[in-house]
Amino acid sequence: MAERILIIEDDADVATFEKMILERGGYEVRVASTGSAGLEAEPVFKPSIVLLDVELPDISGLDVCTSLANSSDAFILMVSSHARENDVLRGLGLGADDYIRKPFSGNELVARVQSFLRRRERSRRTDQEGRLQLGGATLVRDFHTLDANGKSVTLTALEFRLLWYLAENVGKLLTRAQILERVWNDVSGVPTRVVDVHVAALRKKLGEVDAALAISSVRGIGYRLDEK
Repeated sequence: MAERILIIEDDADVATFEKMILERGGYEVRVASTGSAGLEAEPVFKPSIVLLDVELPDISGLDVCTSLANSSDAFILMVSSHARENDVLRGLGLGADDYIRKPFSGNELVARVQSFLRRRERSRRTDQEGRLQLGGATLVRDFHTLDANGKSVTLTALEFRLLWYLAENVGKLLTRAQILERVWNDVSGVPTRVVDVHVAALRKKLGEVDAALAISSVRGIGYRLDEK
């Protein structure tokens, strides 16, 4: 059975383009031109992914995002023509998994969709020994190590917590505020620059073991761990 994708988009040209690209990729696609129509279609269609335009004619895309996050297991990819930072941050805080800025290529859209589906299908269970595996690499909780390609590198406690959190949410864009709250247990007393410093250190250590992982940065928003 083909994976289902729901497009909530009022611009007919954009919706047609998205639908064509995704159907060409083998996905089953349904289009809703308003937020209310999208919310009605979701529980019936049961999509794996929702492409959600931020600006809709009847309901704010952010309100639709809130409703979907509370009622659906679908991944939510926000689509924005302006990519206003505040809207993106609010959407991610409301439960969206990532965003894409118009105009975008068909290849970029398909890559985002495939990333979500790999994240859902990948087994990242923590076994009894406290290990998390992805991208051919293994995080070992007891030793705070990252192992890959027969190599091993030791991480600091904060580096390990940060990489574990990113790995649990591989493919998901995480804001600096989300990272500070989860890893540092603080969203006010710790400068956001601290996150950037630790990400730089992690990138270096990923390179030391040639891990097939990359930490992508989204300016003004946060970070996402991707498999190469």
